This record gives sequence, structure tokens and C-alpha cells, in this order.
Amino acid sequence: MIGAGLSGAACARALGEAGVDVRVFDKGRGPGGRLSTRRADTPIGEARLDHGAQYLTARGAGFRAFLEEARAAGAAQPWTGRLVSIDRGGNILPLSEEARWVGAPAMNALVRFSLADAALECGRRATRLEGGPGAWTVRFEDGSGEGPFAAVALTLPPEQLVDLLARTDADFSGLIVDARGALLAPCLAVMAVLGAPFDPGFDGAKLHGGSLAWMARNGSKPGRTGPEAWVLHARHDWSRIHLEDDPERVARALLEEAWVRFGLPKPVWAETHRWRYALAEAAPGTPFALDDSGTVGAGGDWRLGGRAECAWDSGHALGRALAEGLAAISLRA
Repeated sequence: MIGAGLSGAACARALGEAGVDVRVFDKGRGPGGRLSTRRADTPIGEARLDHGAQYLTARGAGFRAFLEEARAAGAAQPWTGRLVSIDRGGNILPLSEEARWVGAPAMNALVRFSLADAALECGRRATRLEGGPGAWTVRFEDGSGEGPFAAVALTLPPEQLVDLLARTDADFSGLIVDARGALLAPCLAVMAVLGAPFDPGFDGAKLHGGSLAWMARNGSKPGRTGPEAWVLHARHDWSRIHLEDDPERVARALLEEAWVRFGLPKPVWAETHRWRYALAEAAPGTPFALDDSGTVGAGGDWRLGGRAECAWDSGHALGRALAEGLAAISLRA
């Protein structure tokens, strides 16, 4: 499996439940994808900031059961902070009553929990596949390879998926055409550590008007410790325009808007992160896709929509489909 975000974790979980041995590779330093937590050494101590997805909601029984299981294991908690919506005129409304979940003590705890029974290797960027059905080899950026594998699950953003499959000799035209139909919006995130407590009257706010779409006090979430830390997310249209801007310029612009609107003090440490593939604006509408052999599959939230539950549903469905295909092949052998 390539990709250790929430979709990949759900896929690995479904395969493991079916008795399939799973190895997971990811290019990042750790699992999580957009359920990531940044560790930063700042002038006032170490800070950990959830700079991607801010919370999760569950509308389906399957994802709700997973979150409850994660809570029982200490990997998830409800977030009961003061969450509001604020328009440009300063009018404030509480967000709708809905259970909002976070990983504990960090967002990536949910992914780690789901991957507990899988063999995970991070820091390995896959570039192509070799071989064929039932005997796939994964090649990596450093020239190394792993395999053979009976099947391969790809839970990558569509642009990265197309790039990997286009480098592979096998015919993946169906998967490539399918992925090219998806459209993902970017999001620029700014992480800020303050030298003193700051209370604007909310712990998380959806913002309307201006460049900011969201800001939240990281420490208001269960299990978070360390200095006062805030995460700011830009609007997707603003992020698309400024995606390649100098990171310091991006941070300055968003922090200045937060200061003008809410009095956010000048941070002692700040950093910008580019989420190039943050939200699905156009999706295929099906949970997964398989190649003609049924041994290479693609999944991810981009197939169903932007919510974290879409990532889970897609990955879990892909894992079950691959497991069923492998079982059918075994019976025929």
C-alpha cells in the first residue's frame, strides 16, 4: 500500500480484518496525511500543532464505530471547545450541535491507531510499479524496490497517482482518466506560537470575508500541551492565488488579518505549510477504482468529497474490494 493518510489507514484496517498481510509505504516522516501534527522547536519550548484537518465528524455508522473504538483505546476524544462562525461584520453564531472528534494527543493518533497491525515504512517515496498482477514490485525514489505484492492500494492525491501510474509499463489508462476528472483545492496554513495566552472569545472559528477561513487555539483540544499555539487556514481561492508566494509573505498576510480582526498578538514563532491537495471540489463520486486485473486500486477522499469521513469510507471500501479479489484468486488457484 502506498499512502499512510486516513484513507490508507482505513484500507489497511479492512485488509487486516480480512486476514491479509499489509505493508504500508509513505513519503512523509510519519503517518497522518492531512491528519498531521507539526512538532516545532520555538523560543519558548516545543510546540505541536494540528496544521491540517482540524476535527472529524461522523454521519455514517461505520466511521462512528471506528471513532468510538479509537476513543476506547485513548486515540480519540470529542472536542468541546467554543466553536463559532463569524462574518465580516463581526456577527457571531455558534456552530451547529454536532460531535466533533480529534485524535489524542494529536490528530495523527487516529491514523496510528488504525495502522497498529500493519508494517509501516515512512520516508519512502514511491515512483512507479513494476511486474504485473499478483507479482507487483514498488520502486522508490532512491532506486530501491519492494515486493512482489499480490495487490497494491494507492491512496494518493490524484496528481501524484497519475504521475506514478504514468511511469509504469502496465496499462492503467482507466485509473488515469478517472483521476484526471478530480479537482482539488489548495489550502495555505499558518502555525503561530504566542508568548502569552490569548483569548478572543472562541477556541475555533469559521470565518467569512477576507483571506482567512478558519483559526483555532490548538491547546483547546484534548491532550494538547505546550505553549499557546494557533492555526490559521486561508480560504481556498486565496490559497490558489498565493500558493507559490514566499512562505514568510503568506504568514505575514494571514497573521496581520488575524491581528486586525481579533487582536492576535505577534507570534514568537510562525511557519507556513502548503496543502496542495486539501479539498475535493470535483470528485468521481465512487469510493474507489480498480485496474482491469483487480489487483491495483485507487482511493482517497478526493473520490467522494472533502470530509475526513469520505477518506475513511473510500479507503475501507477499497480494502474490502481488494481482499475479496485476492480471496477469489486464491480459490481459483
